[in-house]
Amino acid sequence: MVELRHLRYFVEVARQQHVTRAAEALHVTQSTLSHQLRQLEDLLGTALFDRVGRGVQLTEAGETFLSFATRALLEVEGGATALQELGSLARGRLRLGVIHTYNATLLPPVVARFAAAFPGVHLAIEDLPGLTIENGVANGELDLGIAFAGPVRDDVVSEPLFSEELVLAVPTGHPCAGQREIAAAQLAGLRLAAQTGRFSSRRLIDQALGRWIAGAIHLEMSSIEAMLRTVRLGNLAAVLFERAVPSSAELLRLPIRQPTVRRTAALLWHAGRTRSAAAKRLAGEIRAAAAVGQ
Repeated sequence: MVELRHLRYFVEVARQQHVTRAAEALHVTQSTLSHQLRQLEDLLGTALFDRVGRGVQLTEAGETFLSFATRALLEVEGGATALQELGSLARGRLRLGVIHTYNATLLPPVVARFAAAFPGVHLAIEDLPGLTIENGVANGELDLGIAFAGPVRDDVVSEPLFSEELVLAVPTGHPCAGQREIAAAQLAGLRLAAQTGRFSSRRLIDQALGRWIAGAIHLEMSSIEAMLRTVRLGNLAAVLFERAVPSSAELLRLPIRQPTVRRTAALLWHAGRTRSAAAKRLAGEIRAAAAVGQ
């Protein structure tokens, strides 16, 4: 009979495409994992993996079985979550994905209060790009996300928290430091820094301001902290959303106008999955913190 451990082991090996790494992730020995995979293949009467060099690849049968195995595990997890809902917050596990800016600014006091109030709940918080968070919520890897309103996927719903404007961060010695705001057309004549194109925020910036900034970006960085430190030390200006730029005597935030560009932060939930008591409680704390910070 196929058991849950067979499915968990199979899905993890399919994800890692490597038996040794999967064994480490599952905290079992490689020999145990290999034995369980052979047992599953015997039970199903077909090979699920091809051995390729040091790794493995799914066979056609494995590709077919993977979607069923994944759904089965999610259904069981959903049932366990529904039962947790009947209990208290004395124990549990909560997986949260959040974009870097909100992880660094919004979450720390929220998580500190939650962890102190519910020490039995294990929190796993990952700093991820927006689209990765959305996909993680959809496929069950995350219980809750903090990213942006208007998700791409139909199986993810968003709950708006607050909106923030795009700003230009400049050092106090910058030529634009005396301005109270800056028109988008002025950006074309500056040396700009921005995040790389893998981030949702950068794609939004390019869509709204591309005709002015396309030739003005001289530095792209994934780390906002490193970018802001570079801006402080040089003659660049950074195009970022306001919450990413902390109040500082060394940096000024100039709202960008004509047009004004906004994004809306949001909680992301799976459209059909049961929400655990821990997720709902943490979401309530996040809502309260977001309201205070507006």
